[in-house]
Amino acid sequence: MKSRKTLAITGFKLEKRKDKTTGQLITENVPILIDFEFDGQRAIYPIGYRIDIDKWNNDEQIVKRNNINKQGVTAGTINKRIALIKEQLPNIYKNAIDLNLSVNKKYIWKELTEIIEKLESFEEEQTPVTERPKNLIEYVQEFIDSEGTAKDWSESTIKKIKTLKTHLSAYNKDLHFNDITSELLQSYINYQRTVLKLNNTTNLKYMKLFKWFLNWGVKKGYNTNFTFKNFEFKFKGTSTGDYQNNIVFLSWNELQHFNNFDFLSNTKLAQIRDVYCFCCFTSLRYSDIANLKKNDFKQDAEGNLYIEIMTVKTDDKLTIQLNKYAVAIWNKYMNIDLRDNRAFPVISNQKYNEYLKEAARLAGFDSKESITEFRGNKRIDTTFEKWELLTTHTARKTFIINALYLGIQPDIIRAWTGHKDHRTLEAYIKITDKQKAVSMNKFNEA
Repeated sequence: MKSRKTLAITGFKLEKRKDKTTGQLITENVPILIDFEFDGQRAIYPIGYRIDIDKWNNDEQIVKRNNINKQGVTAGTINKRIALIKEQLPNIYKNAIDLNLSVNKKYIWKELTEIIEKLESFEEEQTPVTERPKNLIEYVQEFIDSEGTAKDWSESTIKKIKTLKTHLSAYNKDLHFNDITSELLQSYINYQRTVLKLNNTTNLKYMKLFKWFLNWGVKKGYNTNFTFKNFEFKFKGTSTGDYQNNIVFLSWNELQHFNNFDFLSNTKLAQIRDVYCFCCFTSLRYSDIANLKKNDFKQDAEGNLYIEIMTVKTDDKLTIQLNKYAVAIWNKYMNIDLRDNRAFPVISNQKYNEYLKEAARLAGFDSKESITEFRGNKRIDTTFEKWELLTTHTARKTFIINALYLGIQPDIIRAWTGHKDHRTLEAYIKITDKQKAVSMNKFNEA
């Protein structure tokens, strides 16, 4: 009988196919193939699993450990099948020769498929069912559900993390903790800049939130990949010096003008102005004045009014003494019955900002203000009229800058605002230094 060649496995590899639209090599969800030869014939068949190119170890011809494909199949499962094929394929050929059967590619692959199905089916029966590993997006949701409840996150914080989740899902919904490399982090930064069109300040904000989430994963034991800890986020135009150039606030004269402006019969705009100015005179955030109750107002032994609050954002207990301007505003509303014993008629943040801009426009805040932002290394300068830039948060900035300008010590200001770090006020101090220099120059002009 004429001797036959033995079956030889040439190797396992990924299919090389180009996208019909772009002409580029497909790199994601690529079929894994086996290449083998027998009796002068060559056969190439898919093994039934797919994997991304960057998760394939071409030297060892297996999936890189601690990875998962887009169908949720782990590297371990795929590599077991590769090992089974290596073991069973030569035996199928040998047994067919021993039985003097006619052997062709179709016969070998049919036999191999049946054997693998039996062996893997038996293994599944013997192995307890385990859940598919969660991907990064699912862990972000757990982060929101568990940490948000435990730490009583504000609606603003929940909204930001949900936005992060949306961004990550759009970037790659099948990411896992082990996928986080320095290259991936830089790629994600570039994605936020080029696709989402985020400026550097917003990009940095979401990368800090991402890092917060990754640290939570480490604490929970979900994340054993510490690559992110050594990755530095570098964004042009986000230093303290750059930040101070974009701080929008009302000067003392502007604040007095707004506080005394007559909106005639427009009660809604007058109320918006009152709420805004009360924050300008007390440093309250929108979330805190929206939550402020009548019973938060107290008197000391000498009859001086103050408010005592627990801040929504940071859970800080603050005592803020009220100046005459804040007291005058409070006197307008102290005897008005509002829902849930609220101190002021505060509407939603979005509507509040809309009405605030309208009130500021009518009050004549039309000076030109230049805002500088960076997207990557590209500088973008945009000019606005001041009324267009006023929001709930500019009230808090107005308080800090005017308090510094009036000579109040930074440590006392921080006691009112709840800022822990003195460095937080550095940008504001530099602004007031410039204001004082301009004011002092008036002596030279006299």
